[in-house]
Amino acid sequence: MKTLLILFLFAAVNYSAPYEPSALDKQIINLTFNEDFEQAKKLAQEQIRISPTSPKYYYYYINTKILEYYQKVAELSPEKRDEGRKILNKEIIDYCENVVGKFEKTKLDTENKFYFGSIYGYLGRIYGIDGSWWSAFRSGSKSRNLMEEVLKADAQFYDAYLVLGMLYYYADRLSGITGFIASVLGMSGDRDKGLNYLQLAYDKGTLVYGQAALTLIEVYSSLEDNDAAAFKYYTEFLRKYPKSKRALNAYCQRLLGLYELNKVAAIIKSSEQNLIDHYTLARYNDLLGNSEAAVAFAESALENENTLWRGASNNARYIIVFNSWLTGNSAKVKRYESELDERYKENLTLVKKYEKESKWLREFTINIANEKSISELEAFAQSKPSLSKAEEYENRFNSLMGFVYFKNSMYNNAEQFYRKSLASDNERDKYTAYKYLVDIYLKQNTDKAKVKKLLDDIDDFDNDRLTFRAKELEKKYNL
Repeated sequence: MKTLLILFLFAAVNYSAPYEPSALDKQIINLTFNEDFEQAKKLAQEQIRISPTSPKYYYYYINTKILEYYQKVAELSPEKRDEGRKILNKEIIDYCENVVGKFEKTKLDTENKFYFGSIYGYLGRIYGIDGSWWSAFRSGSKSRNLMEEVLKADAQFYDAYLVLGMLYYYADRLSGITGFIASVLGMSGDRDKGLNYLQLAYDKGTLVYGQAALTLIEVYSSLEDNDAAAFKYYTEFLRKYPKSKRALNAYCQRLLGLYELNKVAAIIKSSEQNLIDHYTLARYNDLLGNSEAAVAFAESALENENTLWRGASNNARYIIVFNSWLTGNSAKVKRYESELDERYKENLTLVKKYEKESKWLREFTINIANEKSISELEAFAQSKPSLSKAEEYENRFNSLMGFVYFKNSMYNNAEQFYRKSLASDNERDKYTAYKYLVDIYLKQNTDKAKVKKLLDDIDDFDNDRLTFRAKELEKKYNL
């Protein structure tokens, strides 16, 4: 009997039930991640009025405000974006500071301590965006301490690993004065531990699934440029929150960059009306060679230019000019040509100078976008005109062929073409080649000396995303 009692007590201590969100909590979460921010905030504020002595609904309200923040920043006109971001930063910082002041000396149970620690984490994030690094790391340090207390009280409170994972990962990416400030406050970084903690929160957390998914997407897609690793988080997140316009279009943009147009077509067909941005549709039609549709959608996108980031605006103008040139619409070329930035003006000059070569390369790209077989693409490549005088097009062809072979798991062939791309003077071509060579050496074994040389070259290239991406190679080859 004593043995049974001991076993029962042991189980009760070590296998506590997870903290499940209530039906109302789930409603707020669904509204937030499906981007119905006003309704989510309204419900959270109602609960704050009912239970002002708990940080729980302050946490949900701030979580919604943080996600809404990115939408509001995107809607600011480019010339007012920096000023507007500062105003929005101050609004959230002031609100969070008021909340943490309210609960700083309150004795909280484990669940409420988690919400309180998360609010400190949000505060640190906005201070970081604002460039106030001392305040950012001070808030982050308090958040970390609270989450460690949560896990000490309940080792299975997996949601607490989200903040810890973010702190470990992001601290590892810091350098210079920001890295120094972090070290002074004891914020040591560890990429692997950070990623493991984020994955733990994603897999086993019951309260932070949405935040964990978006964080992993940001880490893999934006910070390490590893779309293959990010895609599973995109698909699962969008399955749960299909009305997240921001995530949906970001996913489509990543798919377009990898010529996964069939997947984009399926998303366009299944998504609700107005969820797919016209800029996304412009890029989609441009890659497929549908010039008139590409121009129409690009012009429509520019009618709401405030919602586009600077790179998208520039690319939309080039889509209009290039496709109008292809179709002989000189009036439209003249209308938009002067608005191109220097990079796209140089592209257009090259297109006009090497008309035959550029049109052939365009046709080759369309074949890739239409997911032609490897044998069909190799056959088409045999018709390639001489590109010896158009060095940029030769480098572009090498990069495309490397991608075609990589996508078809023909890694030795891919390596040969990406090696050729490294001779390019174009930094984008070199970056792409280094990125895929890392993936090739991860997917198949190769000579250790060759890997070491690649790592040395990447170190000299001095690109943070590549450096972090290459850490997996260091682990695999014990370098």
